[in-house]
Amino acid sequence: MIRRLHRWLGVVIAAWLAVATLSGLALLWADEYVDWRYPQLPETLPAETPDAEVIARIAAATEGRLSALAMPRPARPAYHAYLTDGGERLYHPETGALVAEWGWSDSLPAFLFELHAYLLAGDTGHTLVGVLGCLVLVSLVSGVWLWVRRRNIFRLRYFWPRNTESRYLLRGHAAQGATLGLLFAGLVVTGVAMVFPGPFQSSLNAVLGAQPPLAPSVATVEGDAGRTDWQQVLDAAGEAFPAGTVRFVSPPRQSDAPVLVRLRNEGELHPNGRSYLVLHPASGEILEVIDATGRGPGPAVFDALYPLHAGKTGWPGYRFLLTVLSLSLLYIGASGALLFLRGRRVRRPSRRAGASVLQTGQNG
Repeated sequence: MIRRLHRWLGVVIAAWLAVATLSGLALLWADEYVDWRYPQLPETLPAETPDAEVIARIAAATEGRLSALAMPRPARPAYHAYLTDGGERLYHPETGALVAEWGWSDSLPAFLFELHAYLLAGDTGHTLVGVLGCLVLVSLVSGVWLWVRRRNIFRLRYFWPRNTESRYLLRGHAAQGATLGLLFAGLVVTGVAMVFPGPFQSSLNAVLGAQPPLAPSVATVEGDAGRTDWQQVLDAAGEAFPAGTVRFVSPPRQSDAPVLVRLRNEGELHPNGRSYLVLHPASGEILEVIDATGRGPGPAVFDALYPLHAGKTGWPGYRFLLTVLSLSLLYIGASGALLFLRGRRVRRPSRRAGASVLQTGQNG
């Protein structure tokens, strides 16, 4: 029963697993692609802190359609604008000049992300990705059960199959699954958590503990906010988080809305941070402060899931580890599907079968 479940699950998820691993593998190296695609961007950051004048210039150029603006960072030395209509833009970090503009279907990294996270089908595809990820976890558990029953045939030398014969494909399938199974599970669990964040976050908060407030709550300011003074906004962020780094700014969406600043504080694993400042646009007055390092272990563990899944931990070797895991997952899915299609079971001859063969030879 478990063997049949494992085989059928492999067939169901094989195609999606190939899409997810190949697109995820490419996304690991998206920053390098952007560097190659847009050579007009500088090789290094021209300044350690964001430029208020450039931010103001970009906000004016987007004509009220700016949802969030990512600050330049060493891996991507450009201002990255996310527009309210779903479009994205890159701006030069020194001049604020427009470098590129795209929708998800116009850019390779954006297309791969939509494919990886949404299967090009919006929210429905996003949910389907989460469901398929859960099926992968079931497949991994069933594979462990099968391996435990036949662990006596496990040999590490079969990790890389000698050829495409079924017996070697199966041995490689089992060896890679047994060796890397826990890492596979971690990669899939972190991905599923990105699809269904509510249950994961509430469960971690309940078990490990959390200290509110967990997210900004101030949504309006008194009176007309007026024109945003970006220098005051950046100065206020520096005073509130001296060791922090501004990652995103979101201008007011309406006349009485505040400015939202997202920062990465010292000690946060998340590459973009989960610390926030809510400020008055014109005066720079701080209306709300959320320090992610003080929210407790539950939110800290949840915030670590994204960088672990996306390879953005800051350790270069981690991306190479995820590359190996992606290639191995691709092999496991492909070899499982191929074995199923061949319709062959590769088993060691039993003692009874061996005795029968010997007896037949003696009698013959």
